[in-house]
Amino acid sequence: MQTKKFNPVYNSYLIYIGVAIASGGVALYTPIIVSETGQAFSGFWAASILFGLNLGRVLGSYMGTKLPRLANHPLAVTGNILLEGIALYFMAYLQQAWALALFALLAGLGSGLSFPGLKNYLLKLKELDQTSLFSKLAFAIRMGLVGGYLTASFVPHDQLKLVFLIVFITFIVYGLFMLIAMRAITEHEQQGWEQEQAALADQGSPAISTVSTETDKAIQLPLMFYLSNSVFWCFAVQPMIGFSLHIPKFTPEIPVSTPFWLAALVIIFFQIPISKRAVRTLDHFRFLKIGYACLFLSFAIMVVFTHSAAAVIISAILLSFGQVFYGPSLDVLVARFANKSAADTGRLMSQQMFYQSMGTMVGSLAGGVLFDLAQSMKMPGLNWFMLALASLAMMVLSKKKIPALYYNAGQRIPGNN
Repeated sequence: MQTKKFNPVYNSYLIYIGVAIASGGVALYTPIIVSETGQAFSGFWAASILFGLNLGRVLGSYMGTKLPRLANHPLAVTGNILLEGIALYFMAYLQQAWALALFALLAGLGSGLSFPGLKNYLLKLKELDQTSLFSKLAFAIRMGLVGGYLTASFVPHDQLKLVFLIVFITFIVYGLFMLIAMRAITEHEQQGWEQEQAALADQGSPAISTVSTETDKAIQLPLMFYLSNSVFWCFAVQPMIGFSLHIPKFTPEIPVSTPFWLAALVIIFFQIPISKRAVRTLDHFRFLKIGYACLFLSFAIMVVFTHSAAAVIISAILLSFGQVFYGPSLDVLVARFANKSAADTGRLMSQQMFYQSMGTMVGSLAGGVLFDLAQSMKMPGLNWFMLALASLAMMVLSKKKIPALYYNAGQRIPGNN
């Protein structure tokens, strides 16, 4: 019986397109619901929606590390995507701020469970380069965000039912695309395993056991490696809060949305060509250091030129380059470690998502607290100074300490020298 030919590029683009569509849905509803909640209730309750989303992602990622099948099975991934879409759709009918935060938590839970599974299935496409996979994923996300922001400018903000209906449809499409791709990838993986088993049987060799070993439990990435990722995204999310508060007070001559448009466009144009320049593991660690260097320069400029609109624009561009260098390289390093250690890739990706979401959650709260602290002390650049100092410290750690921990963990893998 002739098996259907597997096309890894086609299936990767199914995932990319699905992610881009869902990212567009996220970009569509986020500014609208935050703005509407802030006007109807308060800034605290508006922030609680973002906090709930990130808390849900943290919980979902944690559950994914403990229950891998809940995050990695094709039907589970699709169900988690639909959970996020349904929870968001119900937000259009909620009248209480606490209820909005609660359903944002549910949406975040679906996101935290589904996204590591998405990365896990991308990594199963062994025929494709890992660096290219993650750079194209980041590109797809940003393309979706730009489309969502554009759509948000045309959709009436008081038509929440229409907004969240569109969002729900984007997640249905995303879930369907993912399900089609995951089933094809799973079938291809199973066929490859069966062929390998048959070849070994013909040679008289014992079949390979499908029971996982204890290696993935015994060999793990060092905590410092994950914490560096958490700290990076804690800093990188600051503009979402910091610029939103800074621009109206100190540089009202530019629209508040300016940094977000710039961030998305910079990543769209530079993500893939820059990521292609990193080939060796050493290159990816160099990119992590450059990512932190970009954050340091971005925050330092805001310290020196606090009241300059041009400084805000330059700072936003540098922050975007920080994400361009850091994000895909971190993903590749985790994937390569999983390959070397024969660890459960889905579990490692869930752990990475857990710490990233923790950083985003803490950063979204810290951004407002640091801004309020700077205003109360009448030092407008204090919040940016503290972020610049911390970024400099992480840049130093990323030069030698974090790579050394990573390589030492790799040397403990059985069979590695």
